[in-house]
Amino acid sequence: MPIIHHNITSADAQAMEQMRAMFAGNPKLALEPAARPVFDDIMGQAPAPEYVRFEKGEVGGVPGWWARPENVAAASVILYLHGGGYVIGSAEAYRNFVGHVAQRAGAAAFIADYALAPERPFPAAVHDVRVLLDDLVARDFVRIAVVGDSAGGGLALASIKADAAKTGKIVGIVAMSPWIDMTLSGNSLVNRAEADPLLSRETLAAAASAYLGQAASHDDRLPSLDMDLSAMPPVRIHTGNDEVLLDDTVRFSVQAAAAGIDHEVHVWEGMTHVFPASFAMLEAGAAALEDIGAFLAGKLIPSASKKVLVLGATGGTGRAIVQRLNDLGHVPVALVRSPEKAKDLNAVIVEGDASDAAALDKAMAGVDVVISALGTPVSPFRQVTLLSTATKAVISAMKRRGIRRLVAITGIGAGNSRGHGGFLFNRIIMPLLLRNVYADKDRQEALIAGSGLDWVVVRPSVLNDKPRRGAVRALLDPAQFSGGTIAQTDAADFVVDQIESDAFVAKTPLITW
Repeated sequence: MPIIHHNITSADAQAMEQMRAMFAGNPKLALEPAARPVFDDIMGQAPAPEYVRFEKGEVGGVPGWWARPENVAAASVILYLHGGGYVIGSAEAYRNFVGHVAQRAGAAAFIADYALAPERPFPAAVHDVRVLLDDLVARDFVRIAVVGDSAGGGLALASIKADAAKTGKIVGIVAMSPWIDMTLSGNSLVNRAEADPLLSRETLAAAASAYLGQAASHDDRLPSLDMDLSAMPPVRIHTGNDEVLLDDTVRFSVQAAAAGIDHEVHVWEGMTHVFPASFAMLEAGAAALEDIGAFLAGKLIPSASKKVLVLGATGGTGRAIVQRLNDLGHVPVALVRSPEKAKDLNAVIVEGDASDAAALDKAMAGVDVVISALGTPVSPFRQVTLLSTATKAVISAMKRRGIRRLVAITGIGAGNSRGHGGFLFNRIIMPLLLRNVYADKDRQEALIAGSGLDWVVVRPSVLNDKPRRGAVRALLDPAQFSGGTIAQTDAADFVVDQIESDAFVAKTPLITW
């Protein structure tokens, strides 16, 4: 059974103990209209994401909010269905949390204010989900992910019954602590009752009554544990071990496994209902959020292409790398200090410096791979630190963003390639003009080697724009050459190859004559 269990960290154990002490003696969360302002205030406390724009909108006549990160996949979208027992919750309150989800997924998200009970009971919410999905398809989105928490998680799983599901454009579903069983028959409603400080069988029963009205709890339009899963896309679920709805997730996993559905369930020790929303406070919440983002990015960004940040894109080799990425159908992003110099680049342009954390965070939104083709000024008179300073910032930003692959081309005459340039270059020009550059490149490579990332470092000795030598790939077979030069186009070919290949990952930097 594809259920992955996560142990609680000591920091989270302490945080959860404090949270439980705060809730001790208080009644469970009331799922009734009077609780809407309190619930919205709690959900609205998630920190705002950077570089995400929010705007009111409407999809299929259903109001809500758009969360639009920068540099997103244009044909992909997330439909977010908020939690609250079908009675409370709002798109506005969920904006910040969903903005973080959208940012990590690399796609815009629409947070729907679907119909809430008792004003608009079942099947109004189900109808809203259907028209939401139909309108997103009509807007030419070709990859749609449905994400929800609690009641919204149940709605997300039941969205396969909507007409849009027949188009095959729903590529993935994420549910956090989903409420699937409207009959409330799970054992965890009893054996997790004391552990769950937020929900109870009684509060859920009251919400179900308000939502269902005169409808039966086994209506085939509702989420259920015996629904037809034949059209179900890949599913990712995160739930806490200390919540009364735990059995809904476990029993769904049993059904999905029996049906051969691609799904993965994560159960987190000590965590309670919809804990990923507490990503700023809980290590488990942050880890779950990163996993959700990675899962969605894998579904929403076409598998044939990757989004690649190119540092040093306005240099000769950087331009060749951008061109090669475009030739292969990838999406290059260029972080440049001067947009004027990059106006002819066929890339997503982000203005900023590679040493600036904020600029790097902005440029890395939705990125799969970072290629560094940074150059550095030559000075025989002072220490050069541009490469090592920028590389520290790049590595830190990649770790914040969860980006694993770094391919660095270290420019002219680096490291052990010193023996490939001839007597005049090796003994006179290089020691005089490039000694400080070499020292900084050595520091750069040491930082990369100790980063823990999936790195490849390439050391060409001298780069210029000479034409290729027939079928010989300069970087693949340097023994075929006696000279010390390599065409930038050949360097670009090899470097871009490394965004897919693991052949040289974390190995001694490649010396390329």
